Amino acid sequence: MRFPALAVASILLLALSLRIPTVSLGPLMPEIRSDTGHGETFLSLLTTIPLALTLAVAPLTPRIAARFGRDRVLGAALAAVVLGTLVRSVPGDVGVLAGTALLGVAIAVGTVLAPATIAAEPLHRRSLLTSTYSMALSLGPALALAATVPLMHVSGLGWRGSLVLWGLCPVLALAVWILHSRAARGEPAAPGSAKEDEAAREAAGSTPRAVGDARVWLLALYLGITSLTFYTTSTWLPTTLVLDGMTPASAGAHVSAINVVAVPFAMLAPIAMRRGHSRLVAPLAPVIAVAGVGVLLAAGSSGAFAVVLLLGASQGLCLGVSYAQIVQFATSPHHAGAVSAVTSAVGIALAALGPLAFGFGLENTGTWAPSVAGLGAVLVAQVLIGLRTGSVVSSRR
Repeated sequence: MRFPALAVASILLLALSLRIPTVSLGPLMPEIRSDTGHGETFLSLLTTIPLALTLAVAPLTPRIAARFGRDRVLGAALAAVVLGTLVRSVPGDVGVLAGTALLGVAIAVGTVLAPATIAAEPLHRRSLLTSTYSMALSLGPALALAATVPLMHVSGLGWRGSLVLWGLCPVLALAVWILHSRAARGEPAAPGSAKEDEAAREAAGSTPRAVGDARVWLLALYLGITSLTFYTTSTWLPTTLVLDGMTPASAGAHVSAINVVAVPFAMLAPIAMRRGHSRLVAPLAPVIAVAGVGVLLAAGSSGAFAVVLLLGASQGLCLGVSYAQIVQFATSPHHAGAVSAVTSAVGIALAALGPLAFGFGLENTGTWAPSVAGLGAVLVAQVLIGLRTGSVVSSRR
């Protein structure tokens, strides 16, 4: 019999293991630059490589999972996160790049299969697990941003040792996942369960069906704009606040707080959608971010506290909505994996474009307001998309 607490723990640790390895690099960049002597171009590869690999690996993941079994592939991905973390900390450029590439592949596989894993759970448990997953996607960055540098100083292990210490999270995740998978094998198969899901005939049809479904592309755009907003604000909001007169330390603290504010809202969104409020929650989530952008344009850094609250609440809600939409829309676990493959690829592509476009506007106008206004326009588009996706998901209940 499968234990609910074990399922929750496995999803929680899985999500943390997908976020912490990449986000924890950010606070350590000055140390890495000083130690290795590399400039920004080389260091940017450490974040660009995982994004690029997601685009390459995501479309292949559902077929790999159908061939070898989703539970086994996810377990292998967690093991690869552990190995990639260790290899990345080996002295020398080869170790850093090879470890980063291995992490990129593993994280891409885990990101695609997580919604499918949730969809394979009993129906009454899915909203709780989706809440746990989306909450942990906000909690992971909050922990990594807040604790990485103190961890380095307290441990005295330097930046490489600090990254290795974070590797304890995927080690624990792998152990819990093995226990969870073994418990799942003893549970009778239900329609759309993991055993039925791994059939090769379904694997052959789910991905093309997802790619050709316009509704899936709407879900992908919703998740993509959520990712774009997250990466754009993480990258450029500190600079925006500094340009408007805030100290760098204070600007960084405000942006980090967005992830903390997001945590409870990421938990609430899937529960609200499960209770039939998807038509309201899906468009409302980005509306709150539009309000945050409006406050930033009107008040600048003096309104930073309100901006943090509004962007944080929106970020959490949008994350929760994005993954709840995938789980509720999917007709089976494998279909969820196929939908997740499309949404992950689109999400990463848009996430990469957001910071680039914001920086281009900042460089060419000499002021932050046009770029912030552009972000606001994208969020308005997400509101309109949310009106449609909310209806799509509601009709599947």
